Amino acid sequence: MSINLGIVGAGIYGTYHILTFKSLKEVNKLVICDMDKKTLEKAKNKYGLDGYLSVKEMIEKEKLDAISICTPDPYHFEPLKDAIKAGVKHIFCEKPVTTSVEQAKEIEKLAKENNVNIYIDFHKRWDPAYNAIRNKILAENDTVIRGYMSLDDVIDVPTKWFNWADKSSPTWFVGIHCIDLMRYITGSEVKSVYARGTKKILKSKDIDSYDSISAILNFEDGSNWTLENSWTLPNSFPKSNDGQLIILTEKQYFKNESYRGLKTYDQNKESLPNYIFMNFEKKEVSGFGLEPMIDFIYTVEYGKNYRSLLEDGIKATQVAEAIHKSIESGEVINL
Repeated sequence: MSINLGIVGAGIYGTYHILTFKSLKEVNKLVICDMDKKTLEKAKNKYGLDGYLSVKEMIEKEKLDAISICTPDPYHFEPLKDAIKAGVKHIFCEKPVTTSVEQAKEIEKLAKENNVNIYIDFHKRWDPAYNAIRNKILAENDTVIRGYMSLDDVIDVPTKWFNWADKSSPTWFVGIHCIDLMRYITGSEVKSVYARGTKKILKSKDIDSYDSISAILNFEDGSNWTLENSWTLPNSFPKSNDGQLIILTEKQYFKNESYRGLKTYDQNKESLPNYIFMNFEKKEVSGFGLEPMIDFIYTVEYGKNYRSLLEDGIKATQVAEAIHKSIESGEVINL
């Protein structure tokens, strides 16, 4: 064990980080910080960890080799900046790296000046189904013609899971995964974006965010992709999210839906437990949603090559920002 690691954010996803990193023998010491005192105390007591109310305080008092940032979407910039300036050399950050290109570019500049490595948690790059598709396309030396991807959440996500939906959107929260996956599969970059959005359901609940966003993305390789994201599915849906991926290439046709292979039924409703994505045992964790966290530690400790770097985070942020600009202007945005 040799890595001293600090986790920034002890909420829903922060809990996944804590459980995952606690299970790894390479982690020598684990500490946490959260600006909300109640959340921090709960995590400290439950997991037996030292905790702090700010990133700066945690870094000042602990000799950290790495930091993992799992604060909400709009709140990655400040902890990233604080960690870089404090001299932490390895930073793992949940998607999106930031919710503005300007902030992302500032982080890139600071990281280069301070020789800091930043890794982004685009966990769909670890999904075995998507990797099977990508590998088949590469093996056949194939070319994508068009693609369709949707990823939607139930309405409890923006209305009950957190209180910052007005500072995010379906694109920033789940669509950013889709954007990165498109880049990962094609090996190409987005050339232009045209998008439309709807504000009705959440607006009626005094939440100023889009219910749904639809976008057409044209890539440099000539492929065209349709992207659809929402976070207003009925809560009666058997799981918290739903999605599908359809790809037509010159030689092949792929279709993947987010069915998880297992259905359970109780007195309330059908459910689809997602053991393939995340599975927590007493001392072991598994699932492709946790593999990016594990690989981050292996990268810091053993020099493993990581699949999604700061550059990928910036590229995805550029596309997501362009989608919102297209909605606002009603025009095609060229990147």
